[in-house]
Amino acid sequence: MTIFRLFIFILYLPIVYIKSLNIDDLSFNDKFSILKKLCLSIIEKWNIKLVVSVSDKINPHEIYYLTSNHQGTFDPIFLVASSPFPHSFISKEENLTIPVIGKWGRLIEFITFNRSDFQENVQMLRQSIRYLKDKKSLLVFPEGTRSRGKKCTDFKSGSLLPAYGAKVSIIPVTLTNSYKMDSFKEKVKEIHVKYHDPIPYEIFKDLSYEECSNKIKDIITSLE
Repeated sequence: MTIFRLFIFILYLPIVYIKSLNIDDLSFNDKFSILKKLCLSIIEKWNIKLVVSVSDKINPHEIYYLTSNHQGTFDPIFLVASSPFPHSFISKEENLTIPVIGKWGRLIEFITFNRSDFQENVQMLRQSIRYLKDKKSLLVFPEGTRSRGKKCTDFKSGSLLPAYGAKVSIIPVTLTNSYKMDSFKEKVKEIHVKYHDPIPYEIFKDLSYEECSNKIKDIITSLE
């Protein structure tokens, strides 16, 4: 990310915050639509080409559990901007304390986890399953943190539990080049996001969490 792009992002934060005011009574889909337009606008001002590929097997009216690699700080912006349907995120709870980001996180119903609190994380998994059963899609970063490079780090197999519990299809998502946004030395012209074919519950239900994690990681990293 260049100094100019960082300046643009900081300049946009008050606009993003203002857009979050007085919309609590809107539907989830309407809130997500507002946020998506904001993210697209930021990317446009950054002069970055967002290249999106969406499997024709994805039904935007179905409920999915999305699993994406996590390369950099600004991944959620590219994921919201490129998403073919509204969804929330499973996120570390600290993100809700960040100004502006925390406000939007509550508006689009982030489900949070605490790495150091086992009981709280059990509650998070239960909440995630209920969320999916209530007919809203969710996105998780199975690595649990940013890889800060091209290569994926190990996936947390437990991150797939909500898909098993809610019996919903999983969509692997591949982000490419977004790690470069965290470096002032890297030039970023394009960010690629690919939404792969959904993996139906019937396909992975008999796989162990580790086997399913490896299968998804292989799909996500097939574009590296």
